[in-house]
Amino acid sequence: SETLTPQCASGVMRLTKLVLTLLLLGLAGQAACQEDDYGEDDFGGGGGYGEEEEEEDPPPAPAGDGAARELSSVADLEAFMDDNDASVVGAFLEKEMPDPAAVMPEDWDEDEDGTWEAPVVTNPELAAFNSIASSLYNYRFAFSAAPDVLAKLKSKTGGLYLYRSPKFLSAEHGDKPRERFPSTKLSESAVRNWLNSKAQPLVGLYSSSTKERYSGATLVVFFNLDFAKNAKGVSYVLKRARKAAAKLKGKLAVAVASSTDLSYELGDYGLPTDKPNTILMGISAGGQYYAPADGAAAFSGDTMSEFARAFLAGELTPYEKPEPEPAAGGGDEDLSDSDDDYGGGDEDDEYKDEA
Repeated sequence: SETLTPQCASGVMRLTKLVLTLLLLGLAGQAACQEDDYGEDDFGGGGGYGEEEEEEDPPPAPAGDGAARELSSVADLEAFMDDNDASVVGAFLEKEMPDPAAVMPEDWDEDEDGTWEAPVVTNPELAAFNSIASSLYNYRFAFSAAPDVLAKLKSKTGGLYLYRSPKFLSAEHGDKPRERFPSTKLSESAVRNWLNSKAQPLVGLYSSSTKERYSGATLVVFFNLDFAKNAKGVSYVLKRARKAAAKLKGKLAVAVASSTDLSYELGDYGLPTDKPNTILMGISAGGQYYAPADGAAAFSGDTMSEFARAFLAGELTPYEKPEPEPAAGGGDEDLSDSDDDYGGGDEDDEYKDEA
């Protein structure tokens, strides 16, 4: 019989070692998978066979996120309306009613089937109200069918009501506390347009949820807007803002904002972001932002009026943010592949050739 040359024998042995190595790696991988399937999980459980934790019910959604709150009492109504933002309240004579669209089947037999009754459904007007509330999530919606709440609203036939925030309301300057939607038929577009035109008082709150209501040029006063801890400061700013707004009506809207809540917007105007206790002013118009020419001037009724006058006269230049500086040590990185990056090399090539 023929015998293998030493070179051939060496090649066969190396190939045999490679095959055995691959078989051992495959067995080790299979064992690891079984360990994962049946071993302890990350939380010390029995690989999916232990007791599952019960899921807690989510908390009720707060008003203002598209969920309409039901008001069961006058106390609920008063608490709902005591807010920095406007309150939208739907009054309904009943929450449920026989389906007005239901029709008795033609073959209904009262002797066999009894007296026909339409199925009870949610009041269609309330259903339309809830649908609108879920879409207009930047407004606070509530509804009630409680007789005492309807009596407080002075609503005998139901309807949709808008109550402006009592914290910004100024009867002296012509603000009305409430408005009634002029139609009994509710549609999303009609209600949206009505709210956008009516919700804000002469000087209202400018916030992340209300700023879309200010479609035109708006002068915003940023300061420590805290009714509890800065009551006198709030009163001081509102009085001067209202006096200026009354003269600017139809030309320039005026609003107030919390410099803390909207600190991320101050930079758009070129205003300092590290002075939360300083009263600052800015004007937003058509995607451009303006600050007073003398940004260091102290806030007063006069400086506010002068800021508005300069803007309307076209004397101000919109602020432009400087271009961000390039990161230190920047540059194109060498992303070319190399054998060393992935542990490759001559040894891998040798095994490939042998296989």
